[in-house]
Amino acid sequence: MTKTPPRHPLVAPRSSAETELLALLDEIPSWPDAMLVHMHKRFGTSRLFRVHHDPDGPLTERALTLRAAALDEMGRRGLEALAEDEN
Repeated sequence: MTKTPPRHPLVAPRSSAETELLALLDEIPSWPDAMLVHMHKRFGTSRLFRVHHDPDGPLTERALTLRAAALDEMGRRGLEALAEDEN
């Protein structure tokens, strides 16, 4: 007899996830330049911001939102993304 592998339960998003995202978006303009550039890169390269944490997977919607907000703020300050950050 073959056993069916256990199914992992689907995890619902945390109820506070949207609130946390909005708070982080509000915080971005207060970041120092070096942190802003670093986080712009991190939002696009970290496995934490990829679907299923797959290093080659697509970015999550939240990652795309955060990355765009960081890039907008960098533009307002006259900062540019590092060449290896651009996709």
